[in-house]
Amino acid sequence: MQDIFRDLADPDNLFAHLSYIFLITSMMMRSLRDLRILALLSGLAAMAHFIFRTQDNASLVCEGAFVAANGIQLGLLLYRSRRGMMKNEERELLENVLQVEEPAHQRRLLDLMTWKDVEVGEVLMTQGQKRPPLIYIASGAAGIESDGKLVGVCGPGDFLGEMSLITGEGASATVKVTNGMRIASVDRDALMRLSEGLPELARAFDHALNRGLAAKILRMNKSAAPAS
Repeated sequence: MQDIFRDLADPDNLFAHLSYIFLITSMMMRSLRDLRILALLSGLAAMAHFIFRTQDNASLVCEGAFVAANGIQLGLLLYRSRRGMMKNEERELLENVLQVEEPAHQRRLLDLMTWKDVEVGEVLMTQGQKRPPLIYIASGAAGIESDGKLVGVCGPGDFLGEMSLITGEGASATVKVTNGMRIASVDRDALMRLSEGLPELARAFDHALNRGLAAKILRMNKSAAPAS
């Protein structure tokens, strides 16, 4: 028994002991993610033991394979977990509006977006503004003003700033929140860089923006018809 405690207290075997502790603890985990993390730590500790203590290259290779396998499985687990936690508003934009179904592409697009809530009265863009933001509306409403006159409204499913993105011109109208909104601001520069490498995403955005513009123009024409 004394020999056992002496071995446990030996600092030269610290990494080996940590490896066993991590591995044993991992077997007690109910969460698969926590199990993978502890198994990964166990493998790394064992690798440190073989590098600094025993110089056992064969065992080091085996532990390296163990670490790599757990690292890959942990990465896949976190990736699937992130997609499963996608909010309804994100899923609506990606799958129904942009019609992008590839998980890897969805993840890349989410990285370009910043979601936030905006209050009544907030101005999202002003007429003539250079490089106005590209905005997707998940909920709420805003008024569209041209030369100080209300010319239309926009709501869930609409994009703002899409005409400027397409033409390169400044904002054609001022947009002011009339009903508290949930929006996603898209990083225009990052979107352009991503589109160069993944043209299918550029096409998805083009189709969505064109559909949105057509629906917005039709809606504005209908609202203007009684006045004429």
